[in-house]
Amino acid sequence: MERVLSVDKEQKAGVIGIASGKGGVGKTTISVNLAIALTKLGKKVALIDADLGLANAQILLGANAPFNLSDVVKGSKEIKDVAVETKQGLILVPGASGNSEVANLNSLQTQSLIQSLFEAYRGLDIIIVDSAAGLSSSNLTFIRACDLRLVVMQDEPASIADAYGLIKLQSLEKRMKDLFILPNRVENQAGGQKLFEKMNGVCMRFLEEPVGYLHSLEEDDAMRTASRRREDIFEKYPNSKLAISFTALAEKLAAEMSAH
Repeated sequence: MERVLSVDKEQKAGVIGIASGKGGVGKTTISVNLAIALTKLGKKVALIDADLGLANAQILLGANAPFNLSDVVKGSKEIKDVAVETKQGLILVPGASGNSEVANLNSLQTQSLIQSLFEAYRGLDIIIVDSAAGLSSSNLTFIRACDLRLVVMQDEPASIADAYGLIKLQSLEKRMKDLFILPNRVENQAGGQKLFEKMNGVCMRFLEEPVGYLHSLEEDDAMRTASRRREDIFEKYPNSKLAISFTALAEKLAAEMSAH
């Protein structure tokens, strides 16, 4: 599989997928804030909201988006007609909740969609794909289009079990390289490392190959306050544990992508 999409001879760009085995683990919040953190590092970032069940990235970003992904899939709009630039400096492709046409996208259509976004915004460094939770075919199609994938999980039995189910499918497809566990809502980095080691031990025992790890996201009251008030945690709470965690994760991801 081609790992890096080349937009022109000078620029290399990549696609990061944010996935989870189950809903309610903070995937969209992570996608949005990771995208913002990457822009603060000077990266030009686009976010595709591919969560068909809860396409609410535009709400978290405070963006007004009259059109969405389904308009592109239907062919009634071009990607630039649908995408909006948010006040945080992101390019957002809004999602289409419950749209059957988007749900039935095949791999070729998904790759074409991503490529058209790179071509429409030729300065892009990174596209982040906020995929739907679970193991549906549409979700897996978007995940397959990503160069690097983060599986969000929390330290609770259902989240761990469902994350393992997603990882197992990636293993069967021989796509464990550049698959990373992202522990969320952990008490501290040591707790996140411990949760990763628990999952990695399961992967080594049953799949006979490891899963990657970069950083964890810590539990922080600032996130709840910022979400309720529609605030930017990096501006309002720059010294919060979560803002610091997102910045560290963004730095490690940027280094990982540039190494490809």
